[in-house]
Amino acid sequence: MESFQIEFDEMPPKQLRGNSRTHWTGKIKPKKNLQEMTIAKLREVDPGFMGKVKIKYIAHYSGKPIDIDNLITGMKYVQDCLAIEGIIEDDNPEHVVGMEVEYHRVPSRKDIKLIMKVSKVNE
Repeated sequence: MESFQIEFDEMPPKQLRGNSRTHWTGKIKPKKNLQEMTIAKLREVDPGFMGKVKIKYIAHYSGKPIDIDNLITGMKYVQDCLAIEGIIEDDNPEHVVGMEVEYHRVPSRKDIKLIMKVSKVNE
């Protein structure tokens, strides 16, 4: 598969973002929930092994947007799922060769979503 995308109905949990002061024990449940949901979505798509990839996050937000670094940090456990499911070998810079964030303001909270688009990088 050359590319796929999965959609989340919300931004990454506050406890997992880069600016969180949450104690590590407070991160366990949100991390587990996010990873279980992500793995289920990845299994629906079933992209197979992609080798090297680029990831683009498309954030549809209302109110104040999450800083880019905090959004990417909050999605770290989602990226781990790419390796867990065998889509990439590892989530280090050798296998995830690019990352981008795009923002779109939406009129209300009910329209908030986050799309993760994963594209294969041909060598």
